[in-house]
Amino acid sequence: MFKTLSLSLLIVCALSADETLLDGFDDNGAVEVERTVDESDALLEGFDDESASNESEAAQKRATPKSYSFEGKITQSAAYSYQNDKPHDGLSSLKSLLFLEYNQKLTENFKLKMNGNAFYDLSYLIKGRDDFSQEDVAALESEVELFDAYVQGSLSEKLDIKAGRQVVVWGKSDTIRITDVLNPLDNRRPAMVDIEDLRLPAGMVKLDYYHDNHWRISPIMILEQRFNKNPPFGGDFNPGLGHLPPRHTPGSPSYALDVAGQFSGFDVNFYLADIYAQDELGLPLIRHDKKMQMAATALNYVYKSWLFKGEFAYKKGFLFLQSGTEKQNRIDSLAGFEYNGIAETKISYDFANKHMTKESTLFEQDSFQHALRVSSDFMHASLHANYLLALFGKAADKGGFQRAWCKYDIRDGLNANVGVVDYIPGSGLFDMIADNDMIFMDISYSF
Repeated sequence: MFKTLSLSLLIVCALSADETLLDGFDDNGAVEVERTVDESDALLEGFDDESASNESEAAQKRATPKSYSFEGKITQSAAYSYQNDKPHDGLSSLKSLLFLEYNQKLTENFKLKMNGNAFYDLSYLIKGRDDFSQEDVAALESEVELFDAYVQGSLSEKLDIKAGRQVVVWGKSDTIRITDVLNPLDNRRPAMVDIEDLRLPAGMVKLDYYHDNHWRISPIMILEQRFNKNPPFGGDFNPGLGHLPPRHTPGSPSYALDVAGQFSGFDVNFYLADIYAQDELGLPLIRHDKKMQMAATALNYVYKSWLFKGEFAYKKGFLFLQSGTEKQNRIDSLAGFEYNGIAETKISYDFANKHMTKESTLFEQDSFQHALRVSSDFMHASLHANYLLALFGKAADKGGFQRAWCKYDIRDGLNANVGVVDYIPGSGLFDMIADNDMIFMDISYSF
């Protein structure tokens, strides 16, 4: 059923898009005003001086770059659940979202960046709030949140600093998290969007020291401890797991170090972290009041049209809510590739294993994950077709999800997106949400 829907979706996206694209207009070009005065018209100089001076000043203002910028995006999205149970059947979401960003040049070497968003989901009002749990309404009906808020600049020729709420991405995989451990995720509606749109910024101070044109050394102090936003009790992704126990948010800082090297044909990272661990999909809940330590590495290697990637991490000191004070250590590894040998197309595949060093009755000692991604551009890169398949289990038999979607750039600043997501049963978690399959769409205007 879903394969047919996915294929039909891609065909409809390709056929329905208009072949004639609207050209955007560049409003950012500098305006030059050039004036000459003929010496033979000296009698007219008295009349021209004032207007010429005014126009010259106006031209200079237009040509001088602004020290600040203000931009934003308005998005209207909707999701329809075509086989779920009440009250989550039918219209699952009708969300209006406003995103705003402000950039300010503070000095020659420093700048300020701030952004955030606000959303309101009208579906709860349309269907009736009384049919939903209080936790569901509180978490997903409306929200106002500050995202990035940092100052960034150069302390010297080789030393940069970035301080404030920010996202720091570790690792090489676009889908599976192995070494990407510093920022929490918004998992309230899992599998609806990619990880890059799920990361939540946290307050950090990050230094970047550059050495020998190849190496970057980045010590990090995490001052704001934030954790994943999990599906609320009573929501369509947590219909019956019960209320989560109170979680302690630590006040003490945590620390991390990234040493990165870039060379011809490959790059490598070495990571150290002493941080508070995040909850992970399909595993028992982690205690937030104790730190875990990680030593890890990640590698990219380019060969012709192929990009090979790998990640390896040793994580020490996990504490799960269900296991009391018994600590667990874990070895995580990932191998994958991207192929770019087909015009306007990228194919990638990642395989990961998470191995607990001690046996436990709470979970399997080994967990596996597969991720296949295909993306293609059509119509002069104005139509973007994508497919993602994520499956769990060594033999890909423990459930997962697949998502297909098309994004069409209508014109500069205006785009539309439509897709479908299918949750695949095979384990307790995915059996529980297997009927959450949805059709989703949105339209966005950037200004």
